[in-house]
Amino acid sequence: MPAGTTGTAVDAAVPDPPGRLSSTLWTSLSLVVLLAGSILIGQLVESGTRPLVHDRMLPWILTRGLGLASYAALTALVLTGIWLRHPWRTRFPSPHPEALLRVHVTLAAAMVTLLAGHLTATALDHYAGVGWVGIFVPWASTYRPTAVTLGTISLYLVVLVVGTAALAGSLGRRIWLPIHSLAVLVFCSTLAHALLAGSDAHRLRWFYAATGAVVALAQVSRWLAGEDAADRVPVNR
Repeated sequence: MPAGTTGTAVDAAVPDPPGRLSSTLWTSLSLVVLLAGSILIGQLVESGTRPLVHDRMLPWILTRGLGLASYAALTALVLTGIWLRHPWRTRFPSPHPEALLRVHVTLAAAMVTLLAGHLTATALDHYAGVGWVGIFVPWASTYRPTAVTLGTISLYLVVLVVGTAALAGSLGRRIWLPIHSLAVLVFCSTLAHALLAGSDAHRLRWFYAATGAVVALAQVSRWLAGEDAADRVPVNR
C-alpha cells in the first residue's frame, strides 16, 4: 500500500459484494412499489369519497358517527369501572384488576378523543346551527336547545371526572373517588342527549335501550351486593 493511502480509500475503490447490492436493490424496489401503491390507493379513495367530501351532509355524518362511537366507548368505560369495584369480581373468573384498569384507562382516552371529534364536527355543521357557543353555553343552541344542553352538561361532567381521575395520585382517594362515581350520571345525561338530540335516534332505540339496561343492571347489582371489591382487593393506581 502506497504511503498516505488510507484503508477508507481502498474500501471505497472495492465494489460492494453481490449480497449487499441485492439487498439495496430490493429495498429500493420495495420503496418504489410502496410509493406507487400509496399513490394508487390515494387516488381510488379520493375518487370514491369525492361526492361525500363535497356533500353538505358530511359534518352531520361525522357528528353522528363520532357521537355514537364516543357513546359506545363511554358505555364500555362505565361498565369496566363498575366491574372494577363490583363485589362479584372476586367471586367469578375475571381479568386481573391491573389489566382491567389498563383497559379502563384506554377506553377513557378513546372516549375523550372521539368526543373531541364529535364536538368539532358539531361546531362545523352550519346547517345544525349549534356552533361553538351552543356547545359550551347551555340553551344557546338554536337546534333542540334542551337536548344539546344535556350534551353540554355531559361534557362538563366528563372534564370533572376525567380531570380528577388524572390527579388521583395527588388528590387522595377520599376526594377523587366520590367525584369519579359521577361517571354514572355522565352516562345517564349522555344517553338522554343521544335520544333527544339525534335526528335519527328513533332508529337506534334498541341500541340505547340495550346499553342503558346493561349499565343500570350492573350499577344496581353493585349497590345490592354490598361490600366494595376495591376495599378487599387493592388495585394498583
